[in-house]
Amino acid sequence: MDVSASAQMLTPLDDLWSRIDSSLRARLRPDLYERWFAPLRPIALGDGRLQIGAPDRFHRDFVEDHYRSLFEECVPALAGERIRIVFAVDDSPRPPPAAEVTAPIAAPAPRHADPLIDPRDSRPNTRYTFDTFVVGASNHFAFAAAQAVAANPGRTWNPLFLHGDSGLGKTHLLHAVAHSIVEKSGGRVAIVSSERYTNDFVAALSKGTMDDFRRKYRECAALLVDDVQFLAGKDKTAEEFFHTFNELHDHHVQIVLSSDRSPKELKGLDERLCSRFEWGMRVQIEAPEFETRAAILKKKADLESIDLPDEVTQLLAQHIRSNVRELEGALMRLAAFASLKSEPITIPLARDVLSDVIPPEGYRPSIERIQEEVAGYFGLTVAKLTSSSREQKIALPRQIAMWLCRELAKETLQLIAEKFNKKDHTTVISAVERVRSLLAVDEGVKTAVRTLTSKLAP
Repeated sequence: MDVSASAQMLTPLDDLWSRIDSSLRARLRPDLYERWFAPLRPIALGDGRLQIGAPDRFHRDFVEDHYRSLFEECVPALAGERIRIVFAVDDSPRPPPAAEVTAPIAAPAPRHADPLIDPRDSRPNTRYTFDTFVVGASNHFAFAAAQAVAANPGRTWNPLFLHGDSGLGKTHLLHAVAHSIVEKSGGRVAIVSSERYTNDFVAALSKGTMDDFRRKYRECAALLVDDVQFLAGKDKTAEEFFHTFNELHDHHVQIVLSSDRSPKELKGLDERLCSRFEWGMRVQIEAPEFETRAAILKKKADLESIDLPDEVTQLLAQHIRSNVRELEGALMRLAAFASLKSEPITIPLARDVLSDVIPPEGYRPSIERIQEEVAGYFGLTVAKLTSSSREQKIALPRQIAMWLCRELAKETLQLIAEKFNKKDHTTVISAVERVRSLLAVDEGVKTAVRTLTSKLAP
């Protein structure tokens, strides 16, 4: 069959995807294409919608968050009509690249039952190792604890419980521990998200394969479960996990868990299970400080072969404070657009591409925005915050808001007083002085001010 005849047999989906793939290959840097775009594949086309499959949830979320605009720009032009892009997880095996296929394609082998051991459970993400983890003041204790556990699994701290906000490196450390244990022991590790554990449990119940399920999660060199907070409310899954935990702990098998909150704050989970999470070592990971954010950017740029000037590194590190995932995502988005435009990465380009996360020069938050953020942080309404109430649960947030209006918005004392319904500015002076003194001695106030400043500061 000649090439033209073969092309005529392409389905509309295959034909469109072939053109999309060719366009992306031509426009993107090869390493960027291979890492994020080559693993994608089309799932369905119809009703004005193109569904694109990614190999796992992380890949899907990353592409959707940072590269959706690329698809929304090129797909309608290639299709000749408006098409909505939908990203989904399609984790079925990918075929090898065409260049690697040297033998005729044989008829597909009969599909057997799913194997007992899913290869993803014993193959941690190759990008997440101790060598690629950037250590700073916010995470050095968690890093040291993870290394200690990896060096002596099941004997040092068991379990190791890592908690902190999303995107701070918990998953990275879980995979780094798994890598180390696999390298040293040669054994199989079971490393999964709580969602995957739940899905496997439900499938085992429905198929009557609970013995296989238990061997999978109990006959391993280590069990590492990400985002255990999602076990809350799933009573049967949590009960099974409770027994698995006990079995592994009794046999000195290392358990590493991560969550977005501490065990005591896990609502909807059996108290017996939460108490076991405290048996070993519990470590909190904080948001990275400026120096660590800058180091993370430099490390990521080196790994991805991105030419990132120092002044752009500082710009991104200054403005993107919340988590590592957002920081790395901004860098990859910037690199993609620089590649598409065939331009070097510069401050003007960064401000243009990342205008949603980098405010314009000279930006200052308004008093109204500060009031909204402070009220939301403390669970109040703006009306309560600006009322005349002298209750401590309202008075202290009000004083913090006034301090922020003075420090970040640089507003006059009189205007701040007016916006908080005060007769004169002496109340504002008193509030600013009180917060300044509390910052030296009160951890709660320091945490509140640091978090709010991160949200509000330019």
